[in-house]
Amino acid sequence: MFLEMGHWTNPEADDSFLQCRERSVRDGAWLSLAVVLIVLVYVLFSWQGPHRGLIAGLLGTALLATYFVTLLPVAAIVRSRWREQFFLAWSAADLALIAGIVGADGGARSVLSAIFFLPLIFGSLSYPARSVGLVGAASVAAHAGAALAAGGATVEVVGVFSALLSAGAVMGVSQAANRDRQRRELAALSRSGPLTGCLNRRGFAERFEVELADHLRHDGRPLGLIVVDLDDFKIVNDTQGHAAGDALLCRVAATLAAGLRPCDVLARLGGDEFAVLLPEAGPGELRAAAARLDQRLGCVSAASIGLAALPGDGDTAEALHRSADADLYRSKQRRTAVVAA
Repeated sequence: MFLEMGHWTNPEADDSFLQCRERSVRDGAWLSLAVVLIVLVYVLFSWQGPHRGLIAGLLGTALLATYFVTLLPVAAIVRSRWREQFFLAWSAADLALIAGIVGADGGARSVLSAIFFLPLIFGSLSYPARSVGLVGAASVAAHAGAALAAGGATVEVVGVFSALLSAGAVMGVSQAANRDRQRRELAALSRSGPLTGCLNRRGFAERFEVELADHLRHDGRPLGLIVVDLDDFKIVNDTQGHAAGDALLCRVAATLAAGLRPCDVLARLGGDEFAVLLPEAGPGELRAAAARLDQRLGCVSAASIGLAALPGDGDTAEALHRSADADLYRSKQRRTAVVAA
């Protein structure tokens, strides 16, 4: 429930995912090289066949294209907004070369038609589902084009091969969708606490960086931070047991979540410490939100609250946390003084 509040950090921006895509470029280059060598051996052993010179020239083009890909700044590309366009353009270029080679070797009658499955397999292992679907459709179209260009193929042969490619594409899309869903689930789990469902420290830090970037992009859009520390949590744990303490944490998380806007971000930073990020909340809105949360928490647990607003209390996550923690400490002192009096 809590991970749905506000926009969630895109799991495809996760560094482990980007590193995987980066390694896939290297793997794809090795696959292309292996295919070039296999087809070259085939051409040399069947040199008496038609268009061998043309096929050899296309293989040379494929080799140069593969070498060119290895020279590209892959790390920067996979971290840019042009990532999928790059991979789709690479697959399209491969399919065009494969279609040329297969067409020159006899079209649908060529044993090299099996190569059309390789870009589809590669895409299924590393591309998102939508891109796999596009590669599958392009593979079917490229094979049909090669068959028509060469001539002599029957409708039955082209139809069966196209159906097999389509079946492979459907399976690839299904597996890519499963992989995408699993990656999103793992990304959510790695950024949330299993007890309360709130963001954990890592997830909150990532969202904080996103909101700070939005602040810079939108000419100083305000941002508020609230930190909450439960005053009686240790007493509950010591006197009633950890199960009661866990139940209290869950009630506090639910109470805080019920008092927030959809765009606000709730996290449990550890122990009995919670934090709330409030986009577009200036000092006035921040104080009003804190008063509202304090009133709601009064029915659940005594708590101290600290506030910090961007840019008045700092312009970095660390500075805002320090300011909010200092305000929380002053709140605790006031509560202690009231109790002592």
